[in-house]
Amino acid sequence: MEHKRTVMKAISRTRHAWGNHMRALAMELGIPNSYREIIQYLCRRPGANQSNIADFCGITTSAINQTVKSMIEEGYVHKETDSADRRHTRLYLTDKGAAIAHQLHEKLQESDGVITAVIGPEKEAELIALLDKIHDCIKEDLSC
Repeated sequence: MEHKRTVMKAISRTRHAWGNHMRALAMELGIPNSYREIIQYLCRRPGANQSNIADFCGITTSAINQTVKSMIEEGYVHKETDSADRRHTRLYLTDKGAAIAHQLHEKLQESDGVITAVIGPEKEAELIALLDKIHDCIKEDLSC
């Protein structure tokens, strides 16, 4: 039985391959993939709380709590009490975490460069525009 190729199947297959690539990059840098996601998030949003990170990663706060605890023990992140609300804590990258974030950023730039070289900058811009349309349509519960 032959399966029909669809846009969403192609996107899913590509997303899966990208996820595997990202895991391999994390391993190359000596960190678990779960650390990679948190490090990248905190690099863009210093001072985020664990709930913010859990929402972004699509996993439970308790799972994030365990990972963050390990990351603190290993020196990648540190917690600070929120000065506006002492019941909450904020997370920040340490120098060690920031160094990994920088290395990840460089490796991702290299990967993006390879993909752009394969399809060309004009097709890249066109593909991004099409994917943005698909994203917006899905966000609107396919009422596009």
